[in-house]
Amino acid sequence: MADVAAADASNGPKAAVVAPNALTEDKAVENTEKAINTLKPIVKSAEAKPVAIDTGNGHAPAPTITISDHDTEPQLLDKSGKQQNGVNAQATTFATPPSDAVDNVNREDTDPTAAAPGSMPSKPAGELPDWYANAKVGWRQVTGIDDPTPTAIQAEKNVIHAWLNDMYYGDWYHNAGVIVVAVLATHLATLLRLGMGWIFIILAFCASYYSNSIQRFRTRAREDIQRELLKKKLAHTAESADWMNEFLERFWKIYEPVLSKSIGAAVEQVLSYSTPSFLDSLKLGTFTFGTTAPHIVSVKTDPFTPDDTILMDWAVKFTPTDMLNITPAQAKLRTNPKIVLDVKVGKGPAVATLPILVEDMTFAGKMRIRMKLMQAFPHVKTVEMSFTEKPVFDYVLKPIGGETFGFDIGNIPGLSAFIRETVHSILAPMMYEPNVFTLNLEQLLSGVPIDTAVGVLQIHLVSGKNIKGSKIGGGTPDPYVSISINNRAPLARTGFRPSTINPHWGSTHFVLLNQANLNETLTLSVMDHNEHRKDTSLGQVNFDLTSILEDATQEGLVKEIMRDGKERGELQFDISYFPVITPAVVDGKPEPLPESNVGICRLTIHQAKDLDRSRSLASDLNPVAKVFLSGAKTPHVATHTVKHTLAPVWETPTEFLVPNKKRSTVTIKVINERDFMKDPVVGYMTVRLEDLLTATQKRGRENCWWVLSGCNTGRVRISAEWKPLNMAGSLQGAGTYTPPIGLVRLWIKRAKDVKNVESTLGGKSDPYVRVMLNGVIKSRTDIINNNLNPEFDQIIYVPVHHLRETLVLEVMDYQNIGKDRSLGAVELKVNDLAVADRDNHDFPYTSNGKIPRNSPIFLDKNISKGFLEYEAEFVPSLNIKGIEFDERNELEKAVEEGARESGAHGNDGDDVASADGSVSSSDEEYEKVPEGITVGEPSTPTTPLTPSAPLREPDQRDTDTTKNGTTVPSGRNKSASPERGSVEISREQLLHTSSGILIFNVKSGKIFHKARLEVLLDDSYWPSFATERARSSAHAKWDAIGEGFVKELDFGRVWLRLNENDEGEKEDILGDFKCDTKAFLERSLDTDAEFTLSREDGTSVGSVVISSKFVPVPIKLDPRESINNMGVLRVDLMSGKDIRGADRSGKSDPFVVFTLNGRKVHKSETKKKTLAPEWNESFPVQVPSRVAADFTLEVFDWNQIEQAKSLGVGRIELADVEPFQSMERVIPITSPKHGEKGEILLRLLFTPEIIAKARKNTSTFSTAGRAMTQLGGLPLGAGKGVVHGVGSVGRHVTGVFKRSKSIKESDESDVEPPPAQVSMPAGPNASPAAAVAAGTTIPPTQDTIPQPNIGVVKVVVVGAKDLSTAGESSVKPYLVLRVGKEKFKTKHAGKTLTPEWDETFSFQVTPDIRTMSLGIYDDKSFAKDKCLGEADIEIWRHLQPNAPTPLLAADVWTELRNGTGQVHIRLEYERGLGHGRSSTNLSTSRAMGLGSPSRFSLHKPRPTDE
Repeated sequence: MADVAAADASNGPKAAVVAPNALTEDKAVENTEKAINTLKPIVKSAEAKPVAIDTGNGHAPAPTITISDHDTEPQLLDKSGKQQNGVNAQATTFATPPSDAVDNVNREDTDPTAAAPGSMPSKPAGELPDWYANAKVGWRQVTGIDDPTPTAIQAEKNVIHAWLNDMYYGDWYHNAGVIVVAVLATHLATLLRLGMGWIFIILAFCASYYSNSIQRFRTRAREDIQRELLKKKLAHTAESADWMNEFLERFWKIYEPVLSKSIGAAVEQVLSYSTPSFLDSLKLGTFTFGTTAPHIVSVKTDPFTPDDTILMDWAVKFTPTDMLNITPAQAKLRTNPKIVLDVKVGKGPAVATLPILVEDMTFAGKMRIRMKLMQAFPHVKTVEMSFTEKPVFDYVLKPIGGETFGFDIGNIPGLSAFIRETVHSILAPMMYEPNVFTLNLEQLLSGVPIDTAVGVLQIHLVSGKNIKGSKIGGGTPDPYVSISINNRAPLARTGFRPSTINPHWGSTHFVLLNQANLNETLTLSVMDHNEHRKDTSLGQVNFDLTSILEDATQEGLVKEIMRDGKERGELQFDISYFPVITPAVVDGKPEPLPESNVGICRLTIHQAKDLDRSRSLASDLNPVAKVFLSGAKTPHVATHTVKHTLAPVWETPTEFLVPNKKRSTVTIKVINERDFMKDPVVGYMTVRLEDLLTATQKRGRENCWWVLSGCNTGRVRISAEWKPLNMAGSLQGAGTYTPPIGLVRLWIKRAKDVKNVESTLGGKSDPYVRVMLNGVIKSRTDIINNNLNPEFDQIIYVPVHHLRETLVLEVMDYQNIGKDRSLGAVELKVNDLAVADRDNHDFPYTSNGKIPRNSPIFLDKNISKGFLEYEAEFVPSLNIKGIEFDERNELEKAVEEGARESGAHGNDGDDVASADGSVSSSDEEYEKVPEGITVGEPSTPTTPLTPSAPLREPDQRDTDTTKNGTTVPSGRNKSASPERGSVEISREQLLHTSSGILIFNVKSGKIFHKARLEVLLDDSYWPSFATERARSSAHAKWDAIGEGFVKELDFGRVWLRLNENDEGEKEDILGDFKCDTKAFLERSLDTDAEFTLSREDGTSVGSVVISSKFVPVPIKLDPRESINNMGVLRVDLMSGKDIRGADRSGKSDPFVVFTLNGRKVHKSETKKKTLAPEWNESFPVQVPSRVAADFTLEVFDWNQIEQAKSLGVGRIELADVEPFQSMERVIPITSPKHGEKGEILLRLLFTPEIIAKARKNTSTFSTAGRAMTQLGGLPLGAGKGVVHGVGSVGRHVTGVFKRSKSIKESDESDVEPPPAQVSMPAGPNASPAAAVAAGTTIPPTQDTIPQPNIGVVKVVVVGAKDLSTAGESSVKPYLVLRVGKEKFKTKHAGKTLTPEWDETFSFQVTPDIRTMSLGIYDDKSFAKDKCLGEADIEIWRHLQPNAPTPLLAADVWTELRNGTGQVHIRLEYERGLGHGRSSTNLSTSRAMGLGSPSRFSLHKPRPTDE
């Protein structure tokens, strides 16, 4: 290395010298071509931008371009001038981008290794490895700084440990510990009669220990003292950096040529498009920093800054002209800094080169640098730089004469001082103390442009009122409005309205906003138009943009127009903000966004190569590229002009708003700019925006080369980035909606060996399966808790829209707190299940039958864990007409409305400001580019561009795309799309169909809170469809289309609810609306209907506007899928006969326990000393499936001392029970030992009702149930206090759930509620029928829940389950009950998570006492008891003593908040003061009256009680 440095020193510095007369492309190719290709464009200050809108309404020509690799496929011409090698003159125009983009993209033009030194990275920094991102290595692992926050108990232990250390550490037993050990050791040696040798050994150990410990102590003390002294010295004393200067002197000679070359390449690019029009070119001839390296004079560091901040003062100088400390031999080899700028003046052949020389530059200054550190890469978040004093600089500038005859302008008196003060005045507000210049390295290295848009601001200027003029001599103003940000450059303006003080504009404007603009002010300047002089200001209105983050839509705003502190009129306008949708990040990976048709496109024109030099008489071109959107006549943006080159580098980004991505096209025209002659078109290309986005995504920005048409050679590199907008109708709107072709019936059976993501917590995953289509969740199964081999056995239906769709069956782990985690996914292609049948117009798609599969669950591309077993079948839908919605989204409607209102008043202004300036009449955009020209058509300068016949847009029905990308007639294949909408069906016929797909268009709403609207059908817990969260509460706009399958139209239910929280978060239901599906369809079919949503107390929370359509799907449901298969079974336990005698007397004390699907649902009274008991008691039980129900009864003999004995078991078959028909059953009792002995007489009445499913317990969290509607006349809601049982009616009978010592199951606490299910009756005519027909809910008003008088409420605290440990190894729970001013407390139940208390409390209530509160606490002996959860119970929601059908007792299961688990209590009401009542358990004989019909009862009459 030393030899190399010496050789370089002997040869002197090599400046980057380029011949002044050399061509631009020669320099670029020879010196810096690859470096230039990787350079980033110069980023101007982040500013809001006026939006050009690609309306897509212009002529959309067939794309004339495909991406082709011209380096690997040489373009050979035959004698006729046509291309060969597989590309003929009439090349095929592709309907879609070729699937194998590898044939269409150039690979040669980007070399990642050729990046210029010090250039910005072309891609975002790669992800950090897991071991580093988790920061669980090194000192962070040892210190435990990243450990989770300790619990309260752990914190207490830490405090005790710290207190002990502070109190006793370093006390006598530490300081004198070695002496104690020595004394004890010598005493032990004496007792063992050991010799003096052992004494010396003990002495040696103690001496060695003392010597080492005292040496370490002194060393550490000395270092600590020196460190503290050094801090004070560092704060006031600057250090020299001689070692660094010595290194720079040697390294500078090696690095300076590379640095000069890199800077020269960057400057060349800037000069190429910064050349003034009166100059021919600006070129950098020579550039060098010389042989003398910069010198660091001193460095001072502040040691008292925070740990994440570094503050240093650097004194540096660069004085290459200093000759004091060098020898004459070194002076001969010395080179000073030198810059030669060659300026070409003239035109054409009459060009003269004038060199401008700058040399002998010197600089000296003191700079303060503050660095803010961070944990993630690049570890330095921001760098702030400022000069603590004015820097000193000097130079020699010779603008004329060059090096030989040049004259230094610094010799002109006063000029040098003037230039120096001018420089100081520019730099002072930027980086002279206290001002700082900040570099945000985190943002710069993130790969996201600083000026990128984060949203679109829509401004609808309505009108002005009483605007006061300011014309000289009076007169009525001609007002218009100019839009800007912080009163900077105008972004858009309206047309002026002549001679009026009350103008009406009605124009709509769109402005792109970046992140910085959201904290600024929107300025609406009202101007007075003047024809012959400058327009005058009439005042302005300021609008704070921070308010749009809280309320994105603000309509009807009226602001005062202010000028000089005085009111000058009023301005009425509307503001709407549409933010860019960002993907949610789950487990460090962004989730895919659903397909969007509305968004912002960021288009970048990078560069061009091999331009056709025949388009110019000279040997080179002055190319400029212009972008046209969807056949527009004026360009959206134009790049800068790069002079004298055939390979220009533009790197020009632009952003525009796209209302409809499917209809948008982009045209690029490369033009040779000439001053005095017409600008010819060098080449052009037209491409669909979707094709451009697909190619960029597949091939990347660096490889997206496109061939130019209309020329012999030439290609251009452009790329596009898509950012969807959160705009009504953007994600699931009518513009992106396609009518369904049928259903996919999925029978998800089971999963095996799924991934366990809760192994670290000692649990197992809680899996469920969700089905996604185009990134939207369509359906989900139930949750199977704590199981790695779940048995789902569930049938779900998913509407599909064409055969090219792919269903994603993703196995998820349910999380009660936080977002659910993915356990892997399985893909299912629709074209594997169905084929097209063009001959069948009614059902144009045919099913391939049931296809069973056992697919591996893929975690990643090639990594799988577990298997998912399911069966899939396609069910076609009827191909009816009229399944279309208004395809215009909110943006298109706004543009059309603004254009219509502007047209009504004339279009005198710029409704949408153009990003380009004025257009010269000689520019080429007025030349019509031929339509339908393919990429391979030859064109010469002498041959005019004649358009060929326009190519027809290929139809998906008639064409298919082969593997090589060509479009061919598809004929009859399985992916062909037959004609839609060939069957006409009337409204009455639709309403009489049995099943089908319900399609609903959620348009708008007036709600009190920003929320999402969720639509649930039938018995689903998960929503069939959910909108995005409304951006505004007062004027919510969704324009979203959803769909769901209705199994039985006559018995189905629709539930609309407002959820304030986002998807994946805990539900926060604000209000809901419920009605029959048929009633919902009658109101909203093909028309807009308004539905009012309300809380449980009847308070309205807003309304929504929905229209719907219905597509019939003829399908045969399995018996278990029918609504008749689920409902409420009333069981009348009448009597028994011939019961086996188990006592010595030959009699028994029988009682009966009923079990449904393994859960105890009822226990009867005990009848003493009888073999023919008469019970005559009844109870209801919810049956989720009659077909699959395992309903049994078991008769026991009660014993007071010993265990109860089983007398036999009987099975109750429910599959053959007819709905609404009361039938008596004799159930034989059998036992393994005695065979069949005895029988039980039952009466069964089954009422079909929808059993609303709910989330089951997870391995970590408790249940979260919900009720869909009223139960037994009692309106129920979602959330806390869900009722799982029915209280006794009208009378009080004791002894139902008495504790029995004989069997464990006989305890009432083991009579568990149904598995997180709550009943909901079903039927076309609900009761009250008028309420359902009107589409309203029945709130619990004074009529439905009469208020009680003074009475006594007895509370039996039964127990709890699924309590959380709160980080403890075990808990001892007890319950505290508060009612009014009274407080009751149970005993603790020992160490358990399922406590059983069975304690009774009584308290007096009045109508004012409505709620009782309870809390469960962990009993601590020496610490404060910790709360495990709390709940509130509405007393009169469960007890209704004054109702027409009184409810005097109830079983209540309520979910805990601020914790997990459920509490089970029983309530009983007694009128009066309750004297003489004993605290006994509640009655168990509950007879449910059937006097009033259910809201969901079917047409058949119901029997009455006997």
